[in-house]
Parts: sequence; structure tokens; C-alpha cells
Amino acid sequence: MNKETLITRLRDIVGEDNVLFSEMDLTLYGYDASMEKGRPDAVVLPGSTEQVSQVMALAHEDRIPIVGRGSGTNLSGGTIPSRGGIVVHFSRMNRILEIDIPNRRVTVEPGHITLDLQNRLLAEGFVYVPDPASQKVSTLGGNLGENSGGPHCLKYGVTSNHVLGMTLVLPNGDVVPT
Repeated sequence: MNKETLITRLRDIVGEDNVLFSEMDLTLYGYDASMEKGRPDAVVLPGSTEQVSQVMALAHEDRIPIVGRGSGTNLSGGTIPSRGGIVVHFSRMNRILEIDIPNRRVTVEPGHITLDLQNRLLAEGFVYVPDPASQKVSTLGGNLGENSGGPHCLKYGVTSNHVLGMTLVLPNGDVVPT
């Protein structure tokens, strides 16, 4: 698929303002806090699981690489579009959907900032333990993707030890709760 068609189809899914493709945008989304660099063909900012599903289905259909991205603070190159493709940036999916104190569960979207969740739970007398150094700007989806830790995790476990379930969007666009 040519780039113009890709941009048009992505805009149809997420809206005109939520597809980035300028030279500056592609450069900015081509690296993270690691030393590696790449260059995406487009950056898309979905606002819902349904939009993520549609973007994934489009990419799957045309074999376009996908890289998920939160704040890009990781040091491992986990958000580098090394083969081009689409960067799916989750900054618009940043809400707390539910805080269920009696069952000690929180449901969040992947773009929610780690420290914001920690502060919100602290107000309830609870704590979300994973505390990466980048917690002021790192996102929970990125923390999960990188299995982030921090000093508190030596005793209480890293991110994967605190996740009870998630909704996944598979490469073909299928949505699967786990």
C-alpha cells in the first residue's frame, strides 16, 4: 500500500487529527530513550479498543509492521519502529475505567500515567507497587510491555506480578479479554 493510501485509511479509522506523518513527527517517533533509531511510515493515536482493532486489521491485511508506544521512556528500544510501519501511540487512551477497592482491582487504559495511578490509589489508602524511575511520565501499557520494575519491586514483584487480566488486540484485529 502506498503511503498516501495508508494515511487516508488510518484517518478514516481514527480521525484526521490523530494520524501524524510529517517529517518532524516521523523523526520524533523513531526513537526512545535507548540508543537505537528507526523511522515509522505513520503514527496513529487511537481513542478506543475498537480503533486499535481496526488499525491492527488494516496492518495485518497489508503486512505492515506495528509498534505500540506509550511515553517512549524505555531504555531497551522496545518502541523503535526498526522496520518502519505504524507506531500506535496510546496517549489518548489514558483513563482509569474503574477502581474497585473491595476487590483490590483497577481497570485502566494503556496510556494512563503510572504516577497518576499511584497517587489516585494512595488517596484510597492503597498502593500500586511498580515504580519505574520514569513513573512521572511512563504509561501503564508501556510498563506492561517492558515488564517495568523499580526499587519497590525487589520485594513485591514487577509489573507482570500485579496484572490480573487485560484486553488484547491480536495482529488480525480480534479483541480478546484474558
